[in-house]
Amino acid sequence: RHRSKWRKQWYQRRVRGIVEEREDTKNVNNWHWSEVDASAPSKKFFNDKFLDLGITGTEGSVRVSEVTKCNGEATVNNRKGKVIYFFEWEIELKWCGKTAMSNDNITGKIIIENISEENTAEEVDISTRQEKNGTEHTKLHAIVKQQLAPKCREVIGEYIQYLQTTHGKQVILPTKGSQGINAVPSKTKPTSVNSIKKQMDETVLSKSTPKETENVTMKKTELTLRDTFKCRREELFQCFINPDRMKAYFGGEAEVDARESGKFSLLGGAITGSYLEIQPVDSIQQLWRFKDWPADMYSSVTLTFKDTGSSTELKLVQTGVPQYSLEQIRTGWSRYYFSPIKMTFGYGTGSL
Repeated sequence: RHRSKWRKQWYQRRVRGIVEEREDTKNVNNWHWSEVDASAPSKKFFNDKFLDLGITGTEGSVRVSEVTKCNGEATVNNRKGKVIYFFEWEIELKWCGKTAMSNDNITGKIIIENISEENTAEEVDISTRQEKNGTEHTKLHAIVKQQLAPKCREVIGEYIQYLQTTHGKQVILPTKGSQGINAVPSKTKPTSVNSIKKQMDETVLSKSTPKETENVTMKKTELTLRDTFKCRREELFQCFINPDRMKAYFGGEAEVDARESGKFSLLGGAITGSYLEIQPVDSIQQLWRFKDWPADMYSSVTLTFKDTGSSTELKLVQTGVPQYSLEQIRTGWSRYYFSPIKMTFGYGTGSL
C-alpha cells in the first residue's frame, strides 16, 4: 500500500500538459501507474454469490448458510495501458441441510484456497468437511462434494470476470477515438486474468511493431530495493538458500541447490537461475532470469544482509534487467519474496 501511495505522489508530480485533446490531464494515454483497491467490493461479491448457492434433490437439500472466513486482498493496476490484476483469497463457507430420510440439521465446511491471479478457477483448491459422522451426514456430504463444490468453483470463475469488467475499466481511461477497456470487438473473447507466468510472457511492448520491440528489448537497466525484516540476519539469510524455507513461502514450488554453481527453479520453472557466490550470513549473488527471456539473457542479483540491532535490512541490487520488465520485477520481488517471507515466518512484526 505504501508503494502504491508513493507511485501516486510521483505521478502527480510528473504529469504535465496534454498529449491529445482531452478535457482533463489525468493519466493521458493511460501511461502512468494507477491502482484501484478492489478488496471490499470483492468481499461483497463473494458474500452475495456464495450465499445464493444451494442444491435440492430427491436425496436431500443443502445450501451455503454463512461465509465464515474471507481473508485476502485484490488490486487492479494500470501501467502503460496494460491492466494487471493482483488478488489472493482464502475462503471458508458453512453449509447446512437435511436428507430425505432425516430431519436433523446437518452441517459442514467448504474450504477454498489458492484463489489468486496465478491460478485459473480450475486450479483453485476446494475441500469439503462434515461436522459429524453418520450415514445421513456422509450422504449429504457426498452431495456437497459432487454438486455444491463445483458451483463454488463457478463462482471463482465469475469473480475473475467480475474483476475485469467492473474494476478493470476504472484504471483505463478512454483515449481519443476509443471507448476504454470495454471497447472489445463483438467476436473477441475477453482475455483471462494474468497469472505470474503469463505476466512473464507479456510485456508493455505488446502493441509495438516488431522493429520497435527488437530495439527496446535490448535496453537494460538496474533495480535497487531495500526492505526490513524483524528477525536475525542468519534467519533471513536462510530464507534464500534453505530449500524447506523457500518451499514454505513459495507454496511448495521451489527446487533449490544452494551451493556455488548450484541451480534453482521457482514457481514451476517461471524463475530460474544459479548461485554465483554465497557468503554465509553476509551476501548472496545469483544469475536470475524469467522463463521466456531470450535463452542467453540473465540478470545478476546481489542480496546483502545487514544487522541493524532491532531487525535485519535486506538490500537487493539487480543488474542487466530488460527495460520492459522493470515494473514486473519490482512488484514481483515484494509480492512473491518479501511479503510471503514476512507472512510465513512472522518477520513483519514483533521483536527479536
